[in-house]
Amino acid sequence: MKEVNKKSKAKKLTDAICRDLPRLDKRYFKPGDYPGLEFWVAPLGTKTWYFQYRTKAKKYQQRKKIGNYPVIGVVEANKRARELSIKIYNGEDPKEAEKTDILNMQLGEAIRNYYQDELTTVNQYSPSTIEGIKGVFGPWILRDTYDLNILRRVEKTEDLQYKKLSKITPKQFKSLYDVVGSKSPINANRLQEYLRKFWYDFVKTPNNPFVLKKKYKNTENVYLDFLDKIELPRVMRTLVRIDDRTGRLNYNYYKEKKLNPVSCLLLALLLTTGRRLLEIGSSTWSMIKKGEYPRIELGKTKTSKKNNKLVFKLGKEAVNILNLISKDRLNNPDSAFYFPVGDDRNKYIFPSKAYGRKIKGGTCKVLHVQDPGATWNKVLKLSGIERHMKIHSTRHSFATNFYRVTKDLKALAEALGTTEAQASKYAKLDGEPVVEGINKIKFFDDEKPTLKQVN
Repeated sequence: MKEVNKKSKAKKLTDAICRDLPRLDKRYFKPGDYPGLEFWVAPLGTKTWYFQYRTKAKKYQQRKKIGNYPVIGVVEANKRARELSIKIYNGEDPKEAEKTDILNMQLGEAIRNYYQDELTTVNQYSPSTIEGIKGVFGPWILRDTYDLNILRRVEKTEDLQYKKLSKITPKQFKSLYDVVGSKSPINANRLQEYLRKFWYDFVKTPNNPFVLKKKYKNTENVYLDFLDKIELPRVMRTLVRIDDRTGRLNYNYYKEKKLNPVSCLLLALLLTTGRRLLEIGSSTWSMIKKGEYPRIELGKTKTSKKNNKLVFKLGKEAVNILNLISKDRLNNPDSAFYFPVGDDRNKYIFPSKAYGRKIKGGTCKVLHVQDPGATWNKVLKLSGIERHMKIHSTRHSFATNFYRVTKDLKALAEALGTTEAQASKYAKLDGEPVVEGINKIKFFDDEKPTLKQVN
């Protein structure tokens, strides 16, 4: 079996070089040490090995993905490139062979490979997304659960994890979807969405059996609760309390109310920026850019893969909150934001006191505040708001009140980092035009009824 044994003229790639290659505004690559091997670096930082080749059956060059770095290191990438070269020399097209191999996999086996090769933080999936997908596939596809209620339900339908991908039909999946929906309609919808994504990302062939028609899907109530223009100032006053004498945070107030000042200001910044909890909670001071228009530059957002928008302007109240923190973080040992010089928590806007402490399941290893939920619930009660509200309602509150005062859908989409179509749902929450319309209805005649004295 003959192998082409040419030497690449490229500089030898090492793991150290691959690790240190920076991400740029545009995607770029470095040639590998085996002919056809390429190391690509994406704008978001993802680093991927590809093998470029030609076959007699195809007019143009083909590119086969070998894997992501650092899961696939330099030595392994060269080994796989060499193996692919041999297969091509013997008349085999790796991409076509891969499709056949994948379709011959059982669903369970394919999902486990999907976990390892695709569904990783290296590929820019957030830990919460990975956990969410595995949390649905685990019990309902792999039947990895001790919940007897779930096990009794899935026993009523065919076990798809042992079916070859090429043999799964929409009818079989619809049966499983209905079983999942009998327990949780929302989980059934998630299962369909995640399996459809799995097929497109991992299997990459047409005739996806996990695509359901809209009429078969369960209806979900979208959560869009928000703080109105009366509630919002009350909540902000509970969150941010300043000492009139010093101009700094009034720590006596937070102590008296038993509130965590770091969590309070995190929530206040969520309300004044409209950003998501993970984006703001994990932000560092290096992300804050000063100037005529202060802004925050995020590493990634939930939608940045689609629109590549990472920079968001900050309003004056958001800047005021950041300035309040700045006053205390380096020169006030009594401040909740203060940590000794050299402590890594100084990098974060909202550092965590829990770092290094014993928690359930081990020791806290997160340097920033992750979950201000308890503080949020308490603040709502102190502000006279009795209904339960999710933390994500801070984004809804920002968006709805922004649209109410501007009526500018394009500006709202820009502020949120979404499309105008997505932003339009917040315009529907603005009830003022409805009330104004109702009040314009003429319910009585102009002539008011008068009382007559009866003798």
